[in-house]
Amino acid sequence: MTLLDSQPVDSAGDDRVGRPPAAALIRTALTQARVLAIRIIGHPGSGKTELIESTLKRMPAPMRIAVIVINPASSRDAQRLKPLCGYVGHIDAAVPDAVQVWRAMSDLQLDHFDTVLIEAAGGFAPLQDLGQDATVAVFSIGGGDDKAAEYHALINRSSAVLLTKIDLRPLIKFDEQVFRNDVRAINSAAEVFEVSSVLGAGMPDWINWLERTRAAKLQSRSRIGPTDWTPDKFIG
Repeated sequence: MTLLDSQPVDSAGDDRVGRPPAAALIRTALTQARVLAIRIIGHPGSGKTELIESTLKRMPAPMRIAVIVINPASSRDAQRLKPLCGYVGHIDAAVPDAVQVWRAMSDLQLDHFDTVLIEAAGGFAPLQDLGQDATVAVFSIGGGDDKAAEYHALINRSSAVLLTKIDLRPLIKFDEQVFRNDVRAINSAAEVFEVSSVLGAGMPDWINWLERTRAAKLQSRSRIGPTDWTPDKFIG
């Protein structure tokens, strides 16, 4: 029995019945299992599922990756990703919720995985803590170069920012410098990656970031207590 099995949470996901919040339980379970959790979030149409699909095809050990998809019609995206990785869970909800993520992760044998990717739409509303180690904001070049400024709160909470669909650049008016300047003004520590999930451009740098982030978590765990790792602690 794992921590995920032995620590049920109430429907509100808080400690009103004397239990820790769901996010804290998720974080502790992930840290004890030496598993990295990345929240991938962006507006609808930004290319999140396509990004994850391309990532799985290029990762050295994709079967060691679990994915949790959160959106109102999540089963379609889950079926799309299922052949590519070791586990895909899906949650039919518009807004991510830590209790729902807890329940989805309870189906996992965490020691079989290295990384969990949590895909969710959003960005304008305050971000709930899902027990993740880092948040990655995803924007499409087709969304316009003003989107970093519009999604100020999301950029501020992100460890990395991905600009997707750069293969469309010849067809769309997009000022890359405006976008990058806005990101830098909001969160100068966040790394920016430009990728094409279709062509593979920029994907090696993004995957390298994932691997560095996991290595940083493992190294940090060896220096600090197993429950001291906090969300989005790793940047860079």
